[in-house]
Amino acid sequence: MPDPGPTTLPPPTPIALVLCDNVYRDSNGKQALVGLFQNIYAPAFPAIHARMCAFVSITSIRPNTQCSFDIIHAETDSTVIELNGPAPEGMGPSEVWEVVFELPLVTFSEPGMYYARFLGNGQVLMQRQFLVIDMRDDMGDANEHSD
Repeated sequence: MPDPGPTTLPPPTPIALVLCDNVYRDSNGKQALVGLFQNIYAPAFPAIHARMCAFVSITSIRPNTQCSFDIIHAETDSTVIELNGPAPEGMGPSEVWEVVFELPLVTFSEPGMYYARFLGNGQVLMQRQFLVIDMRDDMGDANEHSD
């Protein structure tokens, strides 16, 4: 019988991708996302953002699912940060996995549009755009987030 070739796992189902300053877990296991943002204002470049978190929630996880999170510069496709690893073992397809990526000292080489992305089995499941703005050029609005 001929080899059917490599099998492709279906990707997980995305629920949420949120960028924030911090995520706290209380004694009951509930998570609180603090300091949600869509813009980062930087005083100079390269800009070092002291701390950011990405909260990701997905479901329909199959065994051997590989996941990755990255931030890329939209105009150059250069990678700012990339994290890879397997999804937790033993999850049923209807269970929800919530994961927090704590990202200390993220360096942005230039202002512009960036994408935070979560991938499952090599497919982009969620993508969240945000701006890194030179605060010397634009002095912000209500959605700003300064370093």
